[in-house]
Amino acid sequence: MHARLRRRVEATRQAREVPDAGVLFTGDLAETGQFAIFPWFPPYDTDVSGVRWLGVMDRLAATAPRVVVPGHGEPGGAQVLTGVRDYLCELRDETWRRRDSAMGEAEIVAEVRALLIERHPEWAGREWIERGIGCLCAEHAV
Repeated sequence: MHARLRRRVEATRQAREVPDAGVLFTGDLAETGQFAIFPWFPPYDTDVSGVRWLGVMDRLAATAPRVVVPGHGEPGGAQVLTGVRDYLCELRDETWRRRDSAMGEAEIVAEVRALLIERHPEWAGREWIERGIGCLCAEHAV
């Protein structure tokens, strides 16, 4: 699954559209009610890109689907896509702000994880926060 998600994030192949119905199926590119699933498992499985994922979400949101069926959670409209994009931006910004201050990764994880749980206490999948931070730290060297 993880290798497929990497390829899908890069090529947007995971998303499938039913144009006549205005429906977009996203698979694990989008979830509702949970933190984004980052398949980041160093040192062996590190090909996912949070930055490219943001670009994919922007492109999918621009198609303005009527219905979005996420890989996990409740279907909705285009706000499913913008919600994931907004969360990925939040995760990136909070991570990179701390990375820029030369904070160590363990400290970044502790601070950003606590902040995101405080902001989204009802969301499931807290185990994915650290993976997302690790991925974004690797993409933003100081």
